[in-house]
Amino acid sequence: HTLPDLAWLILEGGGNLAEIWTREAERRGIPVRRIPAERWRGELLYAREQRSGAQAKQHAAELARRIIEWSAAPRPTSLRHDAAEAIAIGFWGVLHVGWLERVPEELRR
Repeated sequence: HTLPDLAWLILEGGGNLAEIWTREAERRGIPVRRIPAERWRGELLYAREQRSGAQAKQHAAELARRIIEWSAAPRPTSLRHDAAEAIAIGFWGVLHVGWLERVPEELRR
């Protein structure tokens, strides 16, 4: 499949899978940004919300639900922690590539 409008690829972490995605994106001329989980969590979650991995995942899920509501995207019937974190990482990417200047008021706490 192709995604002709794909402008950026934001990846969390590294490893073999990240290398495969990075190589393919670069082959297609798509800029890649690889970040550790601590980077997006540190910017989108309070320190008290990430004292443990389980706690960070719970708060990432809450953030993802707010992002979904704010964006008017269809609400999922369930939201697994990996999907919630992907939404949060994507939102972080939107901020860092300059598509949004700052976190919208509706998403601030």
